[in-house]
Amino acid sequence: MSTGVLLALSGAAESDLLSRIEARPDLTVVRRCADLTELVAAAVAGLGTVAVLDADDPVDRRLVARLHAAGASAVVLCEEGEQDAYADMGAMAVARGTDPLPAVEALAAGLASRPVPDTVPDVPDGLAPQAHDGVPSPARGPARLVVLTGAAGAPGRTTLAVALADELAAAGGQVVLIDADLWGGSVAQTLGLVADTAGLSAAIRAADKGVLDDAALSRLLVPVSDRLRVLTGLARASRWREVGPESLEAVLTRARAGADWLVVEAPVLVPEDEPGFDLGPCRNAVAHTLLAEADELVVVGAAEPIGLERLVQTLLDLDDVPGLPARRTVVNRLRLSAAGPHPDLSVAEALHRFAGVGEPVLIPDDRALADRALLTASTWRSAGPMSPARLAVRDLARRLTDEAGEPAADAGRRRARREARGLRRRRRTAD
Repeated sequence: MSTGVLLALSGAAESDLLSRIEARPDLTVVRRCADLTELVAAAVAGLGTVAVLDADDPVDRRLVARLHAAGASAVVLCEEGEQDAYADMGAMAVARGTDPLPAVEALAAGLASRPVPDTVPDVPDGLAPQAHDGVPSPARGPARLVVLTGAAGAPGRTTLAVALADELAAAGGQVVLIDADLWGGSVAQTLGLVADTAGLSAAIRAADKGVLDDAALSRLLVPVSDRLRVLTGLARASRWREVGPESLEAVLTRARAGADWLVVEAPVLVPEDEPGFDLGPCRNAVAHTLLAEADELVVVGAAEPIGLERLVQTLLDLDDVPGLPARRTVVNRLRLSAAGPHPDLSVAEALHRFAGVGEPVLIPDDRALADRALLTASTWRSAGPMSPARLAVRDLARRLTDEAGEPAADAGRRRARREARGLRRRRRTAD
């Protein structure tokens, strides 16, 4: 069976490759594309499974990922010094002056469907093999990824993300805090950081081009303390399309390599657009990427009637997302005036009854602390070290740190025992 090949080249390179492919019974050029837009459209239409393009066109990680999503592997003709960058994007990089036909043959034979080791046999000199499924191949670093999401509205996701990252840093870890809330990122404002550009956007652009190395990421991270650095978020929600999920994975991989903890505020899940012919990422692509990558998932809600209703709905929505890690439910702003005379029991009972939550983490309401920290651009640990709210976040950080050193099975059993004890204690109190 003949393999369809899509060409987006020009000049002698295209005519030479075209003539030699036409002489092959197992390869067929099904479309000579005028530009990359036509190339992607042809791949989406299923016309070909190997795409050959030139680095003189704006080839980036997102384009390669779109081709992969459409079932097409990419061969990129580039300068010899650019091969590693395009290979990191997930393409088969071919140095100019090197015959690209062996790369086309290798992809047509199914080489791209298997994990590619550092040295691939039978791949001619001058070729850089693509990464498996378009995902960068470097090994992950030691960092554990903690993702904070939650209900719509303003239950305090950013405040808790900042406080938790600071507590993990105070416990001795090197921490990177990433503001990936596409709809309302405010980590920079919370900490009083002034940046010339949105760090996340710049990191994504570098990842798109395959030039995000340790030095480039380090320049984008804003230091808050010796152990805490921040990658600031988008300036406007209208720029959400700039953050592609495949490039975000590359940013996470790079950030993990230089930290012990990676704390990320994720965007809340929002309604998707109506299905249509859209070649870009969907609205929830970044959120789903973060949820799938998380080692620890923290779901934040507010201890208020409307806040709890929204939290329960969010937890039920997350139940429909496959492959999530065990989650921790954090209820913020716990107070008598909003949840009754026994707010801890009322909130815990409601979450257990309607969402099956065993033992939520309860954060007492301390408006004075929150206001003081915001006005002074400081963390809860600095603004009110003895506040019950701060101590609750500190205990959560200690729990995460303790469990990070345990085997996953032991940590899961300990968490289950703790939730069972908490449930029995609340029932005895209620009786």
